[in-house]
Amino acid sequence: MRIQAFVLAMILLLPGCFSEDEEEITFNGRDLGGSDTYMFTLEDAQGPLWNLSDQEGKVVILVFMFTRCDNTCPVTSQNVKMVQDTLTEDELEKISIVSVTVDWRHDSPSELRNWTEDRGYDWPHLTGSKQSLDPVYENYGVFPVEEGDDSEEGYSVAHPSPTYILDTKLKGRVVWSDYDFPVDLFVEDVRKVLEHY
Repeated sequence: MRIQAFVLAMILLLPGCFSEDEEEITFNGRDLGGSDTYMFTLEDAQGPLWNLSDQEGKVVILVFMFTRCDNTCPVTSQNVKMVQDTLTEDELEKISIVSVTVDWRHDSPSELRNWTEDRGYDWPHLTGSKQSLDPVYENYGVFPVEEGDDSEEGYSVAHPSPTYILDTKLKGRVVWSDYDFPVDLFVEDVRKVLEHY
């Protein structure tokens, strides 16, 4: 009888112990649950190759854009700049921000370099060949589509605008699908990943 009472007491007490130790973490963006991510190496506009695997130990904010975009991309890039400006210096030391172009034909390293310098964006902007970029697009759900227009280049690029937050083990934690995400809520998600992962 004593054994049964002890077992019953443990059953009642243990959930309380676990709930304190295992705090439920909720995100404002879509929770990716620590999913595996595709590792890639691309050309940095500032010179050397940039490897995602080298960022292990930091929280990574991964953005997709292109320099000729005149509607969604400027909003996303400006939001990321606001995120950067909101985070503390200590937090920024633990974070790596990176943008990947969806217009490999036009966005050469020099084009990206001029574009970022004109706007005061100091994080890496990456480009590469179609062969190196296609698997990145596929694995991160970007799927850019070239559409003919009357621009000098003769085309524009339609694409989804996911912005990812990867944890320090480079696992997918959060994705924001809307190009104009709320900066304050995005920062909350970044800080939760910094604190817990």
